[in-house]
Amino acid sequence: MSDQRGVLSEGFRRMWHYQRVLWFVFVINLVFSHFGSGAAIHKLDWVTDHSLESRRVAEMFDYGAFSALSSNPEVRLFEVAGVSISFSIVFFIVVLFLTGGILEAYRADRRLTTREFFEACGTYFWRWVRLVIMMAIVLIPILILASVISKQGTSPMLSAATEKTGFWILVGGYAVCGLLMMIVRLWFDMAQVRAVVEEEPGMWRNAGQAFKLTFGNFGSLFWIYFRISLVGWSALVAGLYIWSQMPPARFGWTLFFLEIVVLAGFATRFWQRSSEMVWYQRHFLVPAVAPAPIVPAPVPLVTITPPSTTPGPEN
Repeated sequence: MSDQRGVLSEGFRRMWHYQRVLWFVFVINLVFSHFGSGAAIHKLDWVTDHSLESRRVAEMFDYGAFSALSSNPEVRLFEVAGVSISFSIVFFIVVLFLTGGILEAYRADRRLTTREFFEACGTYFWRWVRLVIMMAIVLIPILILASVISKQGTSPMLSAATEKTGFWILVGGYAVCGLLMMIVRLWFDMAQVRAVVEEEPGMWRNAGQAFKLTFGNFGSLFWIYFRISLVGWSALVAGLYIWSQMPPARFGWTLFFLEIVVLAGFATRFWQRSSEMVWYQRHFLVPAVAPAPIVPAPVPLVTITPPSTTPGPEN
């Protein structure tokens, strides 16, 4: 257990030491969120400009007013959802690109120069694309299972007699699917860590080795991953609860508070990645040992007798 605490504390230290990349990703997310919401805001203009309830949406975030507005068939707010989805996809690609530099910084345990950081980003980007495709293939059966559970759980809920049964089918089934998704995510997290540390170019072979590594050490790895996830979930629930208990506030304050929750989510995710890197380095890297100094063997002293200078007998 002491080793696990050391991994978490060292992982947090590395994440905090290189926190500028956390702020970088957060700012990118903020910018993309602004542009992604622009289409919805423009669509609401013609409704809120002449509505008595416009202040409850324009000047503050009132969830009741927003829900009533978005469910209005004349507004058709979700027609512009494609814009937000497009920006979400672009953000995912940007973060995928930056992952190589982030893991390289955690591996080196130092602040990389800008050139070193983006060089690592470019080096590993296409490897990450291949890993994402593999992960998507692995997730297909889990998504099919989730769809089946949704159908099986929804049908009993339509009847009052079996309503509770359907509810618990959904809760239990979604919990199993969520656990399976966490395991798959952990597996491919370790594939990325191994690719950076070992400089592995072949992603099929690397994914296979990461599979053996993950399930051969599943207890310790998942315990690290789960505890940090629990911190992130707790921050999310606490943040949403506090926000729900607040009286309707100015929109700017609401946005600020929710962005703090988003920032906490990014921080816990980066903490996971740095802790995974620390765990791998402690368990699979042989510490470098300085070679012992070579002591030269003592050279025996040789006494050289000078030639005799005594003249010989004369003939």
